[in-house]
Amino acid sequence: MPQVAPQGVFSRGFNSTAINVTWNPIELIRENIRGRLIGHRIKYWKEDNPEETAVYYLSRTTRNWALIVGLQPDTKYYVKVMAYNNAGEGPESERYLERTYRKAPQKPPSAVHIKGINPTTVHVTWRYVSPSFEEEPIIGYKVRVWEVDQDMSRANDTIIPVGNTLDADIVDLSPGKRYHMRVLAFSNGGDGRMSSPAITFQMGEEKEFKSGSPALYSASTTLLLVMSSTLYIFVAFS
Repeated sequence: MPQVAPQGVFSRGFNSTAINVTWNPIELIRENIRGRLIGHRIKYWKEDNPEETAVYYLSRTTRNWALIVGLQPDTKYYVKVMAYNNAGEGPESERYLERTYRKAPQKPPSAVHIKGINPTTVHVTWRYVSPSFEEEPIIGYKVRVWEVDQDMSRANDTIIPVGNTLDADIVDLSPGKRYHMRVLAFSNGGDGRMSSPAITFQMGEEKEFKSGSPALYSASTTLLLVMSSTLYIFVAFS
């Protein structure tokens, strides 16, 4: 089993429920490892709890960092790191204390409105989100847009730093295509809650924009608003 403990252990808050732990790589020589290094074991526990309550995270990789998730917001944790091979784990490192960030924004942006600019651009506005004492200060906002026939994991985010106006132009959209949109605030605590319901909108065709005719019709908008919990907007260019 490994004969040396990882040195230079350091951890830093990643968001409200995770910390990133790093350490200096162990020199891979026989005297240190006594075999082949398989990975690392990270031991962590709350500052106010005894070490016997520690939880272990197994990192099956030789990289010198690990992300520990599932933690409590605004809470201090001790961490220790051990290397291991087929024979077992080596000695523990010195412990390091780090705090998770406070909570991410708990309220979503409200009064989200959208307006067509041209066949590939829409303009979005929303209201400010005021964080509570339990939440980290807001860094900015994300306008999340994705095509209707795709999963939200493929969405594109337009990031607006806090302090700027509460609006954004969303560009490079495709004429005639339908999109979903949601807006959220974010901080060091992570991404906040997204505006709800999602706004679903359809871009007008370029030929309609050039002719000066409206892209689609308000009567259809009214019908869809009644029939669906998702907000539908057909974008007519101004």
